[in-house]
Amino acid sequence: MFIESPDQVPLREQVTAAGDVFLVPELILRVDDASLNGWQLRYGDWTDYPDRPGGRRGAEQALQAAIFDMRFRIETLGK
Repeated sequence: MFIESPDQVPLREQVTAAGDVFLVPELILRVDDASLNGWQLRYGDWTDYPDRPGGRRGAEQALQAAIFDMRFRIETLGK
C-alpha cells in the first residue's frame, strides 16, 4: 500500500478490552494481552505505545502518540 499523506489513511472503529471505542487509522492496531495493553504502529518499524495508567485517558494519550509518529513516518518514509 502506498500512502501519499497521513490524511489518506482509512479509519476504523476499535473497541478496547475495557469497552472504550476509538476511531483508529488502519496502520495502528490495538493489542490487549498479557504482554501489552496499548497500540501498535505497523508502518516502518513496528512500535508499541503502551497505555499509561488512567483507563480511557491513558489509551487516548498512547493513541495520540502513535498517530503523531505515524504521520511523521508517512511524511518521511512514504516519499
